Amino acid sequence: MAFRCTSCGYRSVKWLGRCPNCGEWDTFVEEKEEAEAGEPGTWIGEALRPITEIDLTEAKRLSTGIGEVDRILGGGIIPGAVILFGGEPGIGKSTLLLQIANNIAAEYGPVLYVSGEESATQLKLRASRLSVDNPQLFVLAEQTLSRIARAVDEISPHVLIVDSIQTTLSEAAPGEAGSVRQLREVSAALTRLTKARGMGTFLVGHITKEGGFAGPKTVEHLVDVAVYLEGSRGEEMRILRLVKNRFGGTNEVAVFQMGPRGLQEITDPSRFFLSQDERENPRPGTAIVPILEGTRPILVELEALVAPTGGYGAPQRRTTGLDYNRILLLLAVIEKRLGIHTGGADVYLSLAGGLETRERAVDLGAIAAVVSSLRNRAIPKGHVLIGEVGLTGEVRGVRRLRERVNEAEKLGYTHAVVPTGNLPKTKIELVPVRTVEEAMEALMLT
Repeated sequence: MAFRCTSCGYRSVKWLGRCPNCGEWDTFVEEKEEAEAGEPGTWIGEALRPITEIDLTEAKRLSTGIGEVDRILGGGIIPGAVILFGGEPGIGKSTLLLQIANNIAAEYGPVLYVSGEESATQLKLRASRLSVDNPQLFVLAEQTLSRIARAVDEISPHVLIVDSIQTTLSEAAPGEAGSVRQLREVSAALTRLTKARGMGTFLVGHITKEGGFAGPKTVEHLVDVAVYLEGSRGEEMRILRLVKNRFGGTNEVAVFQMGPRGLQEITDPSRFFLSQDERENPRPGTAIVPILEGTRPILVELEALVAPTGGYGAPQRRTTGLDYNRILLLLAVIEKRLGIHTGGADVYLSLAGGLETRERAVDLGAIAAVVSSLRNRAIPKGHVLIGEVGLTGEVRGVRRLRERVNEAEKLGYTHAVVPTGNLPKTKIELVPVRTVEEAMEALMLT
């Protein structure tokens, strides 16, 4: 016998009036014993067979009709896959899923969209704005798991969308919808239903203040794929980020732009993030750096502003989209290895376009941008900078250098300052450097 807190999931061998983990009162309920293997509710319909007899044609992927979504998923939706789809309220989750549902319904057949937060009429209003009107797209405004399962039995959809998992309620578990026990029970039941029927399922999950999926981590462990939709509601750009994928690579991203007809994919994000004016007329304090999102290289503009503090208080250090602690380290390298004093100046660094990266391949670009702003001298036109910088000022190699350089060449850049060794063959002129001193001399910033 065991008891679990319905608020935070804390487990105890005896009933407690107050949870020692979250401090909530009267939240402990008795936990039912887990069903033994083979009992109803645990069987997903697979027979015992040798791995050599498994036919991979059964795993033919379903295209979402949006090329960028298919790309980050590894080619589409695998039948039987459960996809956890997260994002902040109002970021565009329901919009993108309605577009995907409409495309799949037009191409393959029935799709069931279950809304636990909106009525069917409210969903229809959004669908009309997005021109979503396929008769094979079925809508159900429901929160009860058993009724959702009956609707699945009735229409046998290729894809099921549950929006959201926090509003779905199972009669087999105690607690309110959205509680830890309910989330575990509902997620497990929908996973079994998905595997047994061989359909694809999207589970929409809310995001916490810390930026993670709301609910217990067991939900994230149950699913096959986890994606986040990121961005600001005040801006048009959205980034779909893949954080877990049992059927392919992770850390892939797709870039979208919000418009009156929904989310439009951006197939060439480098051109989207870089302005034509910046390519033609570089300004002091800016550097172009190729970052890697999954397997895709993206050229972005790294901006730096170095200004005197004016003698009031400690100098400020601010970063947007970059690792703050890494920037502090690079400022120390500038002081020690280049002999440039930044201790009496405020330093602000930002990755333009709303992107975020923790890649060390932007180290050389960050140092060049700071020195460029301090000297008020622009980095020469047509240059991109690639390289990790060590504490000794050494410029070190980075992964997938060829892809980064090729992306720069595609956008018309003519020079790439790169680490020495294993230089790729390319039409762009490579400027190999061993140290930050050599790099600043090559950029005429000393």
